[in-house]
Amino acid sequence: MNVVKLTLIALSVAFTSWAQAASSSTISVPSGALEVSVIDHVGMNVPDVDAAIHFFADLAGAKVISDIRPGAIPAEWKTQFRWHPSSELQRFAMVQLDGGAKVELFQYRGPDINPEHPHEDDSGASHFALKTNDIARSLALVKSKGLKVLNEPITNPDGVQWFYFLTPWGSQMELVSMTTK
Repeated sequence: MNVVKLTLIALSVAFTSWAQAASSSTISVPSGALEVSVIDHVGMNVPDVDAAIHFFADLAGAKVISDIRPGAIPAEWKTQFRWHPSSELQRFAMVQLDGGAKVELFQYRGPDINPEHPHEDDSGASHFALKTNDIARSLALVKSKGLKVLNEPITNPDGVQWFYFLTPWGSQMELVSMTTK
């Protein structure tokens, strides 16, 4: 087993252990802390909302639950939310995947927008993971769509299996499954 694979397994086990401990009902919530139950949705900037909707519909049975073309955005809003002054929000849509997860898709235009993705080890880089019941079937489906798969499924000592792939516009996603013991 190579060093990279061992490092990825160790990091994944450490995160999984931390996440399981953090979600345990035995942990008390400090006074004044947010009381949160689940992630409502993840947001993703895309170059083309229509293409992204098609991608999520084809890959995961997504349905559009909102689709908004907001028009001109005030300069104060751009400053408040750290946008480039020259940027315009063309459209944003919320899709709900077959299993209930929601993804909010944003399409911006403007001369100062950087079309390049950060490297995954850069601050601000992100990905999100979707849970699947069958990692092998999911891998085959992702490959059949012609998507770039970054690694073959890895099984952690705790039974979690996972692999990463890229969306057509280059965002990194992960599929995760539990093995049956």
